[in-house]
Amino acid sequence: MQLVVFAVVLILSSFLSEGFLSGAEFIGNCLDIIEVHGNLSCALEGSGDLQNVDPMSCTLECSGNGRPKLPNGLCSNNDLNCTRVGIETLRNWGQYLENTLHKLLTRWCPCYPKK
Repeated sequence: MQLVVFAVVLILSSFLSEGFLSGAEFIGNCLDIIEVHGNLSCALEGSGDLQNVDPMSCTLECSGNGRPKLPNGLCSNNDLNCTRVGIETLRNWGQYLENTLHKLLTRWCPCYPKK
C-alpha cells in the first residue's frame, strides 16, 4: 500500500511541476519576454519600439528600419521554440541586453549610478 501511495505522489508531483511535459511549449511566456526585451533591443539599435516578431527570419520588426535578430536556436521551422530551453535562452538574452544598457548608461551618463 505504501508503495502505491509513493508512486502516486511521484506521478502527481511530476504533473504539477510540469516535469512530465519537458517538451511543453509556453507561448505566452515566450512572447511576454520577447515584448519586454524586444523593445530594449530595438531601442539599443536606435530603431524605435518593437512592432512585431518575425519567426520566419527570427528577427524583431522595429518601428524604425532595424530588424534585430532573436537569439540563436530560438526559431526553427518558421516558428518560435518556446520550450523551457527557449524561455531560458530569452531570459539570458534579456540579461545581456540589460547589461549592455547598464554599461552604456554608466559610460555616457555622468549622473547614472556606477553600481
